[in-house]
Amino acid sequence: MPKSVVRRALEGFHPYVPGEQPPDGEGWVKLNTNESPLPPSPKVIEAIKAAATDQLRLYPSPTAAPARQAIARRFGLDPTQVTVGNGGDELIELCFRAFAGAGDTVAFPTPTYPLFEPLCRIHEAAPSRHPTEDFADLPASLGPDPSPLKFIVNPNSPTGALFDAHHVEAAVVASSGVVAIDEAYVDFAPRSALELLESQDKVLLLRTFSKSYGLAGMRIGFALGSRDLIAALDSVKDSYNVDRLSIVAAVAAIEDEPHHEQVVGEVVRNRGELARALEQMGFEVVPSAANFIFVQPPRPAGEVVAALRERKILVRHYDREPIAGWIRITIGTREQHSKLLEALKEIL
Repeated sequence: MPKSVVRRALEGFHPYVPGEQPPDGEGWVKLNTNESPLPPSPKVIEAIKAAATDQLRLYPSPTAAPARQAIARRFGLDPTQVTVGNGGDELIELCFRAFAGAGDTVAFPTPTYPLFEPLCRIHEAAPSRHPTEDFADLPASLGPDPSPLKFIVNPNSPTGALFDAHHVEAAVVASSGVVAIDEAYVDFAPRSALELLESQDKVLLLRTFSKSYGLAGMRIGFALGSRDLIAALDSVKDSYNVDRLSIVAAVAAIEDEPHHEQVVGEVVRNRGELARALEQMGFEVVPSAANFIFVQPPRPAGEVVAALRERKILVRHYDREPIAGWIRITIGTREQHSKLLEALKEIL
């Protein structure tokens, strides 16, 4: 595309780059994109197969009503307090559409999910960054920041740190605009901010089926909040942003809580085992409340990541400050962890 036709605001633009996705079936140990180590509920597969009929010629519910209703039942909310999107990323983008325009600032702690920066460029908003101390504490400066839109990823990505609940609430109370708390990884954590919905009408909780429900390939996310905030998101979403199969998958997944608990339990157990093993090998490990761990190896991170890739093991390396020397490792199965640890012994 000729440069002259691209918006001036996007000159020199650097898009968000997802983790590497190698072709299926080539034997990779894939620990770089925070997918579930276990498959989705068998009830989800059954529901998708049952829905794969000639009805696919018809548009889905424009509001994904069955999924909204099932999610609302799960959290004890009214369906008007729920909306559904094409993964959590679309919901983040809808927050920009609804609450932050050109010339506004959008605030968030750093380091955090790197999608926020390019979305600021796309919407011609200015990022307002608030550095964390030791990756662990929510910056006190975030609350008084006058930005009309703020994001708090909790547990944070890529660090896995869980911010103190009182600090999160204080930031919300001090904020004059909307605070979107991205809880993509909260099912692996000991607490969420769900109770804030009862007292704070400017809070949105963003969740996903990609992690603890094992449905990254279906692209389903959902937001919980006040009726007014949900209505604002609905007003700017695409007409049919969630397809028929994703809707039935969401319903089946949210209604199979025993399977969900099984996935979460295994990830939490494997997370502890892997963290202890890496600490014994000389890695610095940030305490994690997510389905990944954030570590600094005893050798340069770039060398370790490249050597792992030669052995068909993928992890995520963010080559930028203040996390340039760190690696994010998705929690996998015990078999995958054994291959990772054996490879690290050779490399180190």
